[in-house]
Amino acid sequence: MQLLTIVYIISFASLTIADVVTVQQCSEGSLPVSVDVTGCRATPCELPKGQDAAVLVDFTADRHLTALVPRVHASFGGMTVPFELPDDRKDGCQWLVGGMCPVSQHEDVTYELRLPVLAMYPSLSLTVELKLVDQDNKIATCFHLQAKVV
Repeated sequence: MQLLTIVYIISFASLTIADVVTVQQCSEGSLPVSVDVTGCRATPCELPKGQDAAVLVDFTADRHLTALVPRVHASFGGMTVPFELPDDRKDGCQWLVGGMCPVSQHEDVTYELRLPVLAMYPSLSLTVELKLVDQDNKIATCFHLQAKVV
């Protein structure tokens, strides 16, 4: 019984120290329920060069989704540029945690974004925008995250 109690306490403690950060809403699309950036407790999040930034995006589908495509943009120095994800990360349905497409209306979904931060990138502050776009090219969820490449 004591072992079971200890397991519950450890599990609860790990849930309470999740790296959920504050994000800003996009001009269109609903804000996710939460965004968890590994290793980041407050913005701007540091994105170490030579590593993938791991981001968990929890959202509730407001309609039936048969496809999800991540569209990432980076804004810095007064310009916004698209961020091309590797081919194996372009199908958002393949990166749903514990789920798969199709997604039912009102279903709670977790999408995992693995964003490669190449060693050759300059050190700078930027805003990362993630849009998850559905089969009709409509935004399922969207947010802006303040970050720094370090």
